[in-house]
Amino acid sequence: MPLLSVKNVSADVRLGIWKIEESVETFISSSPALSLVYQQEITICHSEVRRLEKLAVYSLLWEMTGCHLKLAHNAAGKPMVEGWNISVSHTKGYAAVILSQTSEVAVDIEYISNRVSRIADKFMRPDEDAPSVIDQLINWCAKETLYKFCSSQNLQYFEMKISSVDFSPSKRHAHNLKDDSLHVVCYEITPEFVVAYMWA
Repeated sequence: MPLLSVKNVSADVRLGIWKIEESVETFISSSPALSLVYQQEITICHSEVRRLEKLAVYSLLWEMTGCHLKLAHNAAGKPMVEGWNISVSHTKGYAAVILSQTSEVAVDIEYISNRVSRIADKFMRPDEDAPSVIDQLINWCAKETLYKFCSSQNLQYFEMKISSVDFSPSKRHAHNLKDDSLHVVCYEITPEFVVAYMWA
């Protein structure tokens, strides 16, 4: 079972990451309950990739809570689970979920590739410093995370400014220029992906 990690990042905030290596059949055969509870949702996904992402997220929810929770979405597409604050992200071969019963949360995961450099001018401000591919990925993930956290504001990339935090090499300041609020985004780097997350 390629559950990479489930950990508490704060007293009531849990972060889970799944490496998607299974086929749909393997997911279902290893957890028949998963198939029974979510059969309709899995069936309506027309893409194999989307089915696998859904199954990975539901497997993470089970590992993180011990419950078969139902995932819904609001009108803006934000994921919702009754009784929980949740954020979900997928990238090539990975799924990430962050959960809390008391705090607003957000997460973004991106696989490592130099493709981000080709679009850096589309999401980076001239006053942001990100000379390497990893720096650019951190910036991208931090902005995607802040976008989700402030989802009701529909932030544009240039309405967010990411800067380093003096007291920690694994955190970034994320400045929402629309309402002039400052947030801290945590991030982790592995050889395969960058993941960024935050909570209220």
